[in-house]
Amino acid sequence: MKKLLVLFIAAALLAPLAFGGGQGASSGSGGTRASSAADEMFDIVLVAAFTGFDPLRTNDAASTYVNAQIYETLYRLPPATTEYTCLLAESLPVFSADGLTASIKLREGIKFHDGTPFNAEAVKYTIELIKDPKFGSSRASIASSIAEVEIVNDYNLKLHLTYPDGVLTAKLAHTNAAIVSPTAQKKQDLMVNPVGTGPYKFVSSVSGSNAVLTRNDDYHGKKPVIKDVTMTIITEESTALSRMETGEADFLADLAVPSIGRVRRMPNVTVGTSESARMTYFATRPNSWVNPVMANLNFRIALAKAIDRQDFVDYIVEGYGVAAHSVMGPQVYGYDPKASAGYTYDPEGARKIITDNGWTNEEILFLVPTTPTYTPIGEYIQANLKAAGFNNIKIEAIEWSAWLTESQVKNRFDITLGGWSNVTRDGSELFEPNWHSTNSSKRFFIDSPELDALIMASKMTSVEAERIKNLRLADELMMKQVYTIPLYHASNVFCYNNKYANINRDAGGTFYVCDFTVK
Repeated sequence: MKKLLVLFIAAALLAPLAFGGGQGASSGSGGTRASSAADEMFDIVLVAAFTGFDPLRTNDAASTYVNAQIYETLYRLPPATTEYTCLLAESLPVFSADGLTASIKLREGIKFHDGTPFNAEAVKYTIELIKDPKFGSSRASIASSIAEVEIVNDYNLKLHLTYPDGVLTAKLAHTNAAIVSPTAQKKQDLMVNPVGTGPYKFVSSVSGSNAVLTRNDDYHGKKPVIKDVTMTIITEESTALSRMETGEADFLADLAVPSIGRVRRMPNVTVGTSESARMTYFATRPNSWVNPVMANLNFRIALAKAIDRQDFVDYIVEGYGVAAHSVMGPQVYGYDPKASAGYTYDPEGARKIITDNGWTNEEILFLVPTTPTYTPIGEYIQANLKAAGFNNIKIEAIEWSAWLTESQVKNRFDITLGGWSNVTRDGSELFEPNWHSTNSSKRFFIDSPELDALIMASKMTSVEAERIKNLRLADELMMKQVYTIPLYHASNVFCYNNKYANINRDAGGTFYVCDFTVK
């Protein structure tokens, strides 16, 4: 049965595995178009639709891909590094002795695409929007430590903090902390008409279809080599690959593992791989409004024991990732390579728990997004659970954008699938937005004072040893209580036209077309 299941999922899996850089082995001529590659439209294929272009109100990967070209943050964590660099800021934050004030100097002479000056007022305006519960920021936790933004002068400001925030620089480098034009935000909807300071300007978009960008020739930094960019949504990977093969597309941001062989046979396309900070997980609701049995720890332990994570990585992901033994992955600050608090694959142990408690026919609602990533994983997990003795797992397939909203509704599921590309590569910024009882996206309703305390303790200090200790204790608690079942930490797999070079994706999940060059 396992072999049949492997064959089925290998055929079906069209999984975007995360982000990063590097390249594989494939060579040959460029695409079919003959003009200078720098002046041609650079065509990017995305396998999921973006939800909008306001970086403060979107947090899905596809939207971030677009927004990262248009907007900029104060800081950036470049690929293959652990050191933050300055972007809109001129220098890293300078903290007071008590850690409760952070002084930031900004770059001068920068303008937003609409002509509005970039200055301390724009930064203050953006941070206050993130903090405002009426605005609806997708990542309010980014500004949770900031009590007040004080403007010293046009290009200097002070952040007054409620506690010494060891994650502040990482937060200010997050794509959801991109600085927006106050003028544009007040008069137009950035979700459909974005305005930033970045190397590319928005031209047009067709909802659910594409977005067109062009180079910002007034950009304050090094001008991009590539002039024009189109990002097109193609959810069928076979269609996307055909476009790569003919040269109609230049970059497929997420390549499914089973398709690697096909791409390597294309003479004009290169396969790229790299490590990533993405974690894919099987989420539980311990306080489910659908089936109260989810509150029973033994029931959740049986779920965890039924999942063969190593088999999934070996045969389905084909080694492009590692089976997860902790919520934090190898690329995330706080990771412990010796962590082993979770429950290992033990189908007989799971079956005994199920049988002893009479749970064989318990109906469990499994909400599975209908994306190339999650659909086959849902089928695989359903088969694992059935093999262990859960005979009544009901899959409800749901479109991705609907999942983003409905997964926050209390009575929508018992278990679901999720993924988190850790842009900051910091453990606190993994736990808080996902599982904190009040500061998270509130999808899983963990409501654990003990977990909340560990998460806050991990971020409310700049002492590295204290941060790491609390992060690892939070990880251990998550695993022991089966608040989530981490499946695997992915590698990045993507492909691109051989006419281009320096195609890269950082471990946090983002690519920047301004870094790409032409051979």
